[in-house]
Amino acid sequence: MIATRDLKWFYAIGFLFIAACVVSFVFEFYYILVLPAIPIVFYLLFYRTKYLFYFLAFATPLSIPVKDIGGGIGMSIPTEPVIFFLFIGIIFQLFAGGRFDRRVLKEPLTIIIGLDLLWMIITSVSSTMPLVSAKYTLARAWFILVFYLGLSHFFKKKDVMMIFIWCFSIATTILTLYTLKNHAAESFTRLYSDTAMRPFLPDHGMYAAAISFVIPPMLVFGLYGKRMRLNWFGVMMALGLAAIVIVGVIFSFTRASWLSLVAALFVWGLLLLKVKFRTVAIVCATVIAGFLTFQQTIWEELSRNKQDSDDDIEEHVQSFSNVSTDPSNLERLNRWSCAHRMFLDKPVLGFGPGTYTYQYAPYQISNEMSIISTHSGDLGNVHSEYLRPLAESGLLSGIFFLIMVLYTVYLGFDSYYRCRDRRYKYLVLGALLGLITYFTHGFLNNYSDFDKIAVPMWGFMAVIVAVRHFYLPESIDETEGAH
Repeated sequence: MIATRDLKWFYAIGFLFIAACVVSFVFEFYYILVLPAIPIVFYLLFYRTKYLFYFLAFATPLSIPVKDIGGGIGMSIPTEPVIFFLFIGIIFQLFAGGRFDRRVLKEPLTIIIGLDLLWMIITSVSSTMPLVSAKYTLARAWFILVFYLGLSHFFKKKDVMMIFIWCFSIATTILTLYTLKNHAAESFTRLYSDTAMRPFLPDHGMYAAAISFVIPPMLVFGLYGKRMRLNWFGVMMALGLAAIVIVGVIFSFTRASWLSLVAALFVWGLLLLKVKFRTVAIVCATVIAGFLTFQQTIWEELSRNKQDSDDDIEEHVQSFSNVSTDPSNLERLNRWSCAHRMFLDKPVLGFGPGTYTYQYAPYQISNEMSIISTHSGDLGNVHSEYLRPLAESGLLSGIFFLIMVLYTVYLGFDSYYRCRDRRYKYLVLGALLGLITYFTHGFLNNYSDFDKIAVPMWGFMAVIVAVRHFYLPESIDETEGAH
């Protein structure tokens, strides 16, 4: 039986909430409706933090970006407010004496990430647009603190990694089904592929990059499920989710994501052949050196391709190397050229984190602009994760980012080869291949400042680091838990 006193509180709270709803609709101030969620978030923050991570993993693919929630501030609802609470909560816990595992803090990858963030803070001070840079750097800081350091702590619990990946993958598949449903209504035309995923994402490029993350881990769960101690239902579900998302990537008409899946498949083959990372690095360095040596000849050969983007998938693939007439390719080259000129103009400190979009217009040259270019330069970003830091924070930031990518891949290779427990071995494999999809996609686009990319990117890096330090044979302490 419920006590009369408790019923009074129940009715009182219910009455206040109904009154708040009426006020919110009358005055069109809908943020009041969020108030009941605040005490729930605080309870989970202090007593059941891992459930907040599960919520974020599931909610991130389905979050809706709001351009202006007030004061010109954009935010993804409901994820970014929860991420902010987690960020503040972790900082308070650190000041109260809490700490991250020293093994993770001493990890070279963590040090590289920390140095990059420190340099971003420095270049935010010298930025041409300090407020823009401060917002951008703060967002990067909370993603790192919450989804890299925070998750690596909670990944000490054996099942947390699996649940986190499952939550993200299931929600991503729901997003894919929603997009395919919309796209089917328009006969899967390439033109509509750019808007079929709205309001969850702004365009097909980010959508394809986000959903590509889950294909490798789901394929790994499906193909190696028995070795990972999954039951038949888990195996079939993983294969089903992977199949749906693969269809989603195909009909996204995003050539960068198609290429990224080929790259992930290639790396998977290298791991099956037990090729050492050193060999891969030497081959990649040789290919890059060859490209730089013969770039003029390569460019002339590519210029002969006149196939534009098309609804036909085969012809759309052929348009990938068309640098003569394809507007998308030409505009990408225009943005890259602008980034290069911006870097040459400010090679040490750059223009400031997050400022490329606002600063690249004067660096355009008329004979490099495409039919979709604008003189005001208001169409977006640099289209490269590797050129963005050069233009915005100078040479040092570009070096830090490149080292971070290469060292993450090295950790993935090394941890996969050394891990004896097959469950964690294949977790590393899934996370590494998922990261490969975005590290490859990052040559042609840059989305890491958006939650739908940042959450899996930093989260999958945390998986690799956690397995390396908590589950390899030489790991000292595998018994510490996380609340």
